[in-house]
Amino acid sequence: MTLKKTTKGSKKSFPKSILTSKPHNMTLPEWQIALRKYAAEKELFAISFSNRKLYPGDYSVINPITKHTYKVVYRGNEEWNYCSCMDFKTNQLGTCKHIEAVKLWLEEHNLGIPGEQLPAYTSMYLSYKGERRIKIRIGSEHKEEFEKIADTYFTPDGEFPIENFHLFSNLLNDVAPFNSSFRCYDDAFSYIIEHRENTLRHQMLRAKYSSEEKVDGLLKTTLYPYQRKGILFAAKTGKCIIADEMGLGKTIQAIGTAELLKKEQLVQSVLILCPTSLKYQWKSEIERFTNSDAVVIEGNHIQRKKLYRSAPFYKIVSYNSACNDLKLMSSLHTDMLIMDEAQRLKNWKTQIARATKRITSDYTVVLSGTPLENKLEELYSITQYVDQYCLGPFYEFMNRYTLSSESGRRSGYQHLNEIGKRLENVLLRRKKKEVALQLPERIDKILFMPMTPEQREMHDEYQTIVSQLVHKWHRMKFLSEKDRNRLLLSLNLMRMVCDSTFIINQQKRYDTKIDELMNIISNVVESGEEKIVVFSQWERMARLVAQELDKKNIRYEFLHGGVPSPKRKALMENFTNDPESRVFISTDAGSTGLNLQVASILVNLDLPWNPAVLEQRIARIHRIGQRSSIQVLNFVAKDTIEERMLSTLNFKSALFEGILDNGADSVFLEESKFDKLMHVVEDLTESPSAETPAKEKAILEMDDMEMPEEAKQPVADKEKETIQAVNEGATTTVATDSSAASPQQLIAQGMNFFSELSQTLSSPEKTQQLVSSIIEEDKETGQTVLKIPVKDKDTVMNVFNLLGKLLNQNK
Repeated sequence: MTLKKTTKGSKKSFPKSILTSKPHNMTLPEWQIALRKYAAEKELFAISFSNRKLYPGDYSVINPITKHTYKVVYRGNEEWNYCSCMDFKTNQLGTCKHIEAVKLWLEEHNLGIPGEQLPAYTSMYLSYKGERRIKIRIGSEHKEEFEKIADTYFTPDGEFPIENFHLFSNLLNDVAPFNSSFRCYDDAFSYIIEHRENTLRHQMLRAKYSSEEKVDGLLKTTLYPYQRKGILFAAKTGKCIIADEMGLGKTIQAIGTAELLKKEQLVQSVLILCPTSLKYQWKSEIERFTNSDAVVIEGNHIQRKKLYRSAPFYKIVSYNSACNDLKLMSSLHTDMLIMDEAQRLKNWKTQIARATKRITSDYTVVLSGTPLENKLEELYSITQYVDQYCLGPFYEFMNRYTLSSESGRRSGYQHLNEIGKRLENVLLRRKKKEVALQLPERIDKILFMPMTPEQREMHDEYQTIVSQLVHKWHRMKFLSEKDRNRLLLSLNLMRMVCDSTFIINQQKRYDTKIDELMNIISNVVESGEEKIVVFSQWERMARLVAQELDKKNIRYEFLHGGVPSPKRKALMENFTNDPESRVFISTDAGSTGLNLQVASILVNLDLPWNPAVLEQRIARIHRIGQRSSIQVLNFVAKDTIEERMLSTLNFKSALFEGILDNGADSVFLEESKFDKLMHVVEDLTESPSAETPAKEKAILEMDDMEMPEEAKQPVADKEKETIQAVNEGATTTVATDSSAASPQQLIAQGMNFFSELSQTLSSPEKTQQLVSSIIEEDKETGQTVLKIPVKDKDTVMNVFNLLGKLLNQNK
């Protein structure tokens, strides 16, 4: 093996301008060939004969940088040349930089063109010069016999036409007596077999599912007509793009396609590639609508490798994980591949885009809400995942459909309807307007979001506090007012961190919901004229959304409790009347009286405790006068208090018989209601262990438990939402007036006081600590004073008045 090196002379043969624009004296194909010659001279390749004696025209070309090895066949004739690289197979030029490198290598070593002569054997090969065609090259052995066979199956110019592919078995039988002198190359064989299988599958499905209604029963839900059509389209096509507008149920159609192919025993496994934030959403949807098993591929590399080989029919992996796995695995194959949010792979130069193209599959469904109006190169890139040939060579595609100014800058597009026709066999796109009569009035969807490790750590810390307070309630059958405040604060802190750590600590930001929201907003903005409303209870979370929209130069309106009433009307009018204003951000504190029916999508970044507040949010767009079907997307952090709220708190009916309906103070009105709340809290958090660690006991039983700085921060900033008692409709902090205590509470408090006082006085050391804490001695006068902390002067006055009345009654 030797290295092909660039010579000084070859460097001068190509002006740098050739890299940026086509010279006037060249045709488009000539320019593209020149570019590949330039690359062959500039790059370094390791080139060697594969087996010069047996295969004189075959070479091995290694790129030392990428470590990729390419098989090159160079026989001088463009139709007989071959390279295993994808550029050769798709550019229709009959050459590539690897073939051009072999040419240079042969010239530098004065080797001529080995294998240029007609070989003895006859071969069927796939010609990539122009449109792909199966052709025959007849050798010297049994020449007459092969010429007679060619007359039967091939055209006069040696092409095996597609309409004869069904006769391929007959052809193989006819050449069997001369098998030693006949070759059918792998790519030609695969091309014929793939076409035949596609034809047979299409015929079988068309016969068995003669009406779209026969698709019903695949999933545990009712399918709309356009969804049935999408499932059959994907199954018949084999590899396709479902590019429906957001909200039309692309996920359901992909799952339905997999279930149909499974039912027909065409696939045994499905690999789903999706963004990290959607892994558990896919698992949830699969388990909800099918009886199939699904597993999320995660953990370390060894664990992921085992999961790839595990039994579940559906395997779900994030794009990032798959990219890392493919760095360690040479290849990855699955019967069926589903790629969600494929518009994130528009740039084919990224590592993730390159890695995913190394996954092979018999069936592929690509999901993308990206419309045809987007950048053409992005559409071209996504199409490569299902058919690398339908749009032709990239250079021809861009030359045909883009307009350029005199300076060479792109100025527009042309012949766009032609692109749609070229894609109609592999791409299905419907807009909401087209299927409006088939859609329900309102679609609710839960999107499960993973948390970052930093979020998880903080969430679990607050959960520990809640669990210990629940344990204390179990043991004491009562919680002091201070503990109740601490409980509610910790619950809200758990909910805040599900959104972002930034809400609690502005020095650090860890979250996943913002990224997913921005992807959804970007899709909505790119897809057409729809508008979107985003709700969060926490103003800081809403501000993070605003900051990200500013970065993307997306117009929005931002309403929160601090916006004066006169300005609110202007915000609504801007959102309603200005086509450029696409997003309306609002907190619950600022949402009263909003009419935002111009929007058709609503995102809840967090769910309120109270279902009435949730319905109030939705009512901002789902109201009389709304002509469009609406979509409600609820973001829920996976394996957190948010997810447990979904099962514990029934958001479709009144919450626990109105326990939380009347605001924060209702928690403290009756012990029976508080007990019910504690049972709810117990369900929302992990049940505390029977044995509470001594250290945690000590912390919980202190008079003043120090909360972490992150918990103090929202209070210091007077965030109204921070200590709202479980009911989201309240805007006041938890009541602390002891006069609201019931007789039962007073008795329990008194018994608790005497119990703890007795324990303290039974220990000389604790008694000394108690005396020291309430006795103060003046060092100058020696006077001893008893000091007891009290709430305020009025409280002391009330106590003395009460004592005075008691004493007077005894006289």
